[in-house]
Amino acid sequence: MSSNPPSPAGAGQEIIYPSQPPKDPILICVLNLLVLGGVGYIIMGQKMKGIIAIVAWLILLVPPSCGTLSGVVAVVAAIDGYLQAQQLQQGKPIGQWTWFQNHK
Repeated sequence: MSSNPPSPAGAGQEIIYPSQPPKDPILICVLNLLVLGGVGYIIMGQKMKGIIAIVAWLILLVPPSCGTLSGVVAVVAAIDGYLQAQQLQQGKPIGQWTWFQNHK
C-alpha cells in the first residue's frame, strides 16, 4: 500500500501549471468582473469553471433578478479569479476546480 501525498492542487483533478509570462491577477479579475463573469477563468486555464460561470451569469441575467444575481456571480468570480491567478503568478499550480484559498 503506497501513501503518495496529494497533488498540490487536489487529488483527482486536472492541474493547471503556471505559464510564462504569468497571467496578471488584475487582468483576470477585471475580465471575470466585466466580461460574462468567467472569461478570466478560461484565459487562466480553468475552462470548465469559466464555462459554468458564464452559463450561470447568463441564466441569472434575466428577470426576476434583473441582473442583480449576475452581478453577484461576476463579483465572486472576480475575487476567486484574482486569488487563483496570484497562485499561478507565484509559481504554484492550481486545480481545475480550486476555489478561493483552498490550495492543498
